[in-house]
Amino acid sequence: MTLDGWSLPLSPGGTASLVPPPPWHFSGEALGVDFIADPGAVAAVLPPGLEPVGDGSCSFVFCEWSSSADADPRVLADPARGQYREAYLSVNALLDGRKVARVPYIWVDNDLSFARGHIQGFPKKMGEIAVTRAVRVGRGGPKVEPGGRFVGHASSLGTKLVEGSVTLTRPAAEGLVPRALRLPVWHTRHVPDLAGDEPLVHDLARNLVTGFECADVWEGDATLELFPSAFEEHTALAPVEVTGGFRCAVAFTVTGAEVRR
Repeated sequence: MTLDGWSLPLSPGGTASLVPPPPWHFSGEALGVDFIADPGAVAAVLPPGLEPVGDGSCSFVFCEWSSSADADPRVLADPARGQYREAYLSVNALLDGRKVARVPYIWVDNDLSFARGHIQGFPKKMGEIAVTRAVRVGRGGPKVEPGGRFVGHASSLGTKLVEGSVTLTRPAAEGLVPRALRLPVWHTRHVPDLAGDEPLVHDLARNLVTGFECADVWEGDATLELFPSAFEEHTALAPVEVTGGFRCAVAFTVTGAEVRR
């Protein structure tokens, strides 16, 4: 008898596999803060092959996601499997003279997203993330309207790592996609060899994306604060200046990856 599955754990029936094969579909709400960090600190988190833009431009994004996979309908059927929250820091860079993005730090609260991210090259860690939900009726939360204030924060190992807020001021111009969501993100896929040889995988990769949509984009005034942790280095990228914020709906499908060895 053989063991089956696209990812670990392999099992006789293959249904214990944590991550199904792509395509993967994502739909969510994003809350983001654009800011300027120390350009030297931004350059320090870029791998060989990516060059700094030089202006220290970064974003911090909080997301609530619903995800599904064509190969495994259970991901969509069970909200405990396919729904999750994440928080990530994104820095801008250049690849072959074109603007791209890089995510040096990211936290997530779901094991499927954690494992799927490592397959892609996202350096995900487990954390606790909270994001203000918009309400349509009543006074139990903010509405998507001028003055609505939305907050996101992330913690790990009992330590708060980041808190950001966006107070909505106006709808964005028609067709605008926030910079933090429109740039291709290049990751480092890295699988060390426990036997002590060279890494089994070490390359640059980016997701191949189809069906990208961005809707209900609002701009706003923003705040962002990063807090120290003994297990993190994200505070080196603390904001020197916060330049604005956004809130929007976003969706896309990941079909595979482009790889640079």
